[in-house]
Amino acid sequence: MGSSVAISFGSPASESGVTRLDLNDILIRHPQAAFLMRIVGGSMRDAGVDDGDLALIDRAMNAAHGQVVVAIVGDELICRRLHQRGADVRLQAADPACPDWVAGDGEELQIWGVVTHVIRPLAA
Repeated sequence: MGSSVAISFGSPASESGVTRLDLNDILIRHPQAAFLMRIVGGSMRDAGVDDGDLALIDRAMNAAHGQVVVAIVGDELICRRLHQRGADVRLQAADPACPDWVAGDGEELQIWGVVTHVIRPLAA
């Protein structure tokens, strides 16, 4: 397992220690299947996905238990955590006041994509 720590950013007067970063290379695993989507609502706030955030979604990834996903429910897209244990498959909000979504008769869970990163402004 690799990790890195920035010890210094170098001198602002020189270019030493400063390299140009390409966020496409850093954040996107499947460029043809990557989408940005603006999040509306706070039901996933406790999972780090909040109202107004931009979610980077990878449609080529297979969703797994515990991942935050975007799913098609009825005619809308919703962002929830996938809970999948055997035959029990549901979408859970991080807010306990929001009920889980469980497929009813004739309904099928359609995962649209897996949320891989969240981008949010820190300054107004």
